[in-house]
Amino acid sequence: MNFVTIDFETANQMPQSACSVGLARFDESGQVLDTFYSLMKPPLGYDRFFGRNIEIHGIRPADVKDAPDFGYLWPEIEYFIDDDFLVAHNARFDMGVLASLIKLFGFDMPDICYLCSLQISRKVWPLAKSHALTALSEHFGLDYNAHNALDDAVNCGKVFIRACNGRLHELQDLRKYLIVRGIELKKLGL
Repeated sequence: MNFVTIDFETANQMPQSACSVGLARFDESGQVLDTFYSLMKPPLGYDRFFGRNIEIHGIRPADVKDAPDFGYLWPEIEYFIDDDFLVAHNARFDMGVLASLIKLFGFDMPDICYLCSLQISRKVWPLAKSHALTALSEHFGLDYNAHNALDDAVNCGKVFIRACNGRLHELQDLRKYLIVRGIELKKLGL
């Protein structure tokens, strides 16, 4: 059973201000099968970069000046996701960005299910000092360039694999494992 991880970086606090996106497809053994990364030009009205965001991810307005916008990238992103479910670390943020951009650009909301690796890590490792992706990556000895959308997506998948403890062979098996922990697949846009 494959799954896709996703991460966005934003220019400011608005979800529509996405300035980069990273996706990674994993198989059940934790092998990265494919990746997708792009800088993204935020739409007019959402394109103001805040200094704090630049400090976090290092992306500046000049970096995205000639980058494609979400409207151009969405068909490729949707094709990459295919019928797989999504995983994001702090999915509330990333799924909010995705849903906001889909609505803003007038696309139909796709039938996408997702899980939050942050939520899962809190249930699986309740005594961890921190459940931040940086802390979990360090704990597991993962190479990591934090706040690069592709590295965030790849490490999210590696943490998710560990948290699922080998239960990715069948979706039903994974669902049972998560339901016992009070976690269910959610639908994008709901």
